[in-house]
Amino acid sequence: MANLFNSVNYPTQVPDTLTIGDRFVWKRTAMVADYPIATYQVKYSFRLLSSAATEIAITATENSDPDEYIVEVGSSTTAAYTAGDYTYQEYVVRSSDSERIVYSTGIIKLEPNLDADTSDPRSSARKILDGLNAMLENRASIDQMSMSIAGRSLSRMTPAEIRDWQQHYQYIVSKETKKMRIKKGQPTGSEIKVKF
Repeated sequence: MANLFNSVNYPTQVPDTLTIGDRFVWKRTAMVADYPIATYQVKYSFRLLSSAATEIAITATENSDPDEYIVEVGSSTTAAYTAGDYTYQEYVVRSSDSERIVYSTGIIKLEPNLDADTSDPRSSARKILDGLNAMLENRASIDQMSMSIAGRSLSRMTPAEIRDWQQHYQYIVSKETKKMRIKKGQPTGSEIKVKF
């Protein structure tokens, strides 16, 4: 992995995921041809999907050699951010009159900092799968028995329903695991290797 403290190695797009408490960095070079850094600014507005009142505003700085917009948000600042899924707008502001246009939009996930966040790091699907497995093994906690799927608590489901939901959530968790392994460049177990 390239040294992300060096701006030469910054990603050229807004990353899909960032970790709270990490230094957030990326750069935008492609848009400089249409929006030169001498006459425009690039700004971002991130809005937490679960709470529209939570907003993160970021302004890119200008690098003149090479021409590019740089985003750098220090660890001490990002440590105060809230974990979750955010929708964002990247917009260009004309310096002469503050007129703006939206350049791009997207979704970004801010992951919790496991050093500081003591909440359960499992995904919702994994929590439900663990509850279903515990129900089938007769070792479910009160919290697990009170979990609900499609409006029904696990304690009210038949063993056949629990097995059906178990298969469904096992599939979802398997997809999450494969996605994580792909992101890390690890094998997913889906490949079939043939030796001749």
